Amino acid sequence: MDKNTRLLLGLTDKHLSFGEDWLEYSHSKGVKAQVIKATLTYIPTHCRNCGIKNQGQIIKNGYHRTYTQLPVFNGRLTLLELKRSRFRCHECHATFHAQTELVEEHHHLSKQLCLQIMLDLKKNVSRKEIAQKHFVSDVTVLRLMEELATSYSPNWRFLPKILCIDEFKSMKSCEGAMSFICVNGETNKILEVLEDRRLTHLTRHFMRYTKEARENVKYLVMDMNASYDQLLKSVFPNAQLVTDRFHIVQQMNRALNQLRIKTMNAFRHSSPLEQKQYRRLKRYWKLLLKDSSELDSQHRPYHSLLKRPLTQTDIVDELLSYDSTLRIAYDTVQFLKYAFTHRDAKRFFEELDTLDPRLPFWFKKKLRFFKKHRQGITNAFSFSFSNGITEGLNNKIKVIKRVAYGYRNFYHFRSRIYIVQGLVFSQD
Repeated sequence: MDKNTRLLLGLTDKHLSFGEDWLEYSHSKGVKAQVIKATLTYIPTHCRNCGIKNQGQIIKNGYHRTYTQLPVFNGRLTLLELKRSRFRCHECHATFHAQTELVEEHHHLSKQLCLQIMLDLKKNVSRKEIAQKHFVSDVTVLRLMEELATSYSPNWRFLPKILCIDEFKSMKSCEGAMSFICVNGETNKILEVLEDRRLTHLTRHFMRYTKEARENVKYLVMDMNASYDQLLKSVFPNAQLVTDRFHIVQQMNRALNQLRIKTMNAFRHSSPLEQKQYRRLKRYWKLLLKDSSELDSQHRPYHSLLKRPLTQTDIVDELLSYDSTLRIAYDTVQFLKYAFTHRDAKRFFEELDTLDPRLPFWFKKKLRFFKKHRQGITNAFSFSFSNGITEGLNNKIKVIKRVAYGYRNFYHFRSRIYIVQGLVFSQD
């Protein structure tokens, strides 16, 4: 075998020697495999058992044949049939075999094959697919995944200045109904994924960090989950709560959309006029949730459902004319959005304090829910921090779970999340 072929196959150990007929084909693991034959021999420098320096005490004592699986080459299973020298030490009468840098001792898979499997684990593909690609078992892929994941552990002496937290649904076998994720708001990288989001579990976990690390957290970015407020008092004494801006707008839009649906359902289907109004509210619902300043008031395309050309502003006016309560609610939400856009917390909460009495009780209750999170929302008006990266990572986690057709073990699930997100190693 020439030098270039050695480099191509990754067989760069200088102690390997190859005969003329170094390649043959056989069947292994139910497939046709290509087998590379080689001999491994050298003069050992010392005894691997007693450690004595070799000054003629160590002699060759036959050969031992092993099989090592190499990375797939040309789409086929590739094996290295290695004829290893056996050595005997006259000092301690122990025997040992020649070792090569291509494979760990007592291992069947080469280092290069293990590395390729680990690199594939970083891609969002199922373990079964990786196992089939490399002609190994799923258990082998799982073992390598766990070896990778154990190399990552939190730095208990550091927490970022901005900490983004959220929860996600992992699996039924978890202790809590939802699992917990926290993200470094400065680097947008996952810090930790925890099995249980309940306050007692979170408090116990974060108290493992040093006091200096916990005091370094200045902003805690989260949705409007009331239970996390307690983390500020007991765990992060210097942190301010910042409510995610997306959830503020989402709460307003959901309330208005729910009122639209109730208004539609109140229409009589026996009335042709109310049937038309029902269909129009159903067709153009997105325009009601859109900021009024973003509505198009210039272009007038023809709308078949309205039987005439109208701008987006005209359509909204038409829809609001169907119900006075819906109009009041729309104006209220638009005023809140205006205050929100212009970061005017004072006007925002003043509007909440003076809601129109003609609005439904349940609608006012949904908006007054903001008053329970006054401090977090006020900080959201002052700072530009967002929990968007955490929501995006949650979506990636759902994709990882879906590609694998679900997980039964939370720790295997977490290990795969860490690897895919690059917490363990980088391909670069």
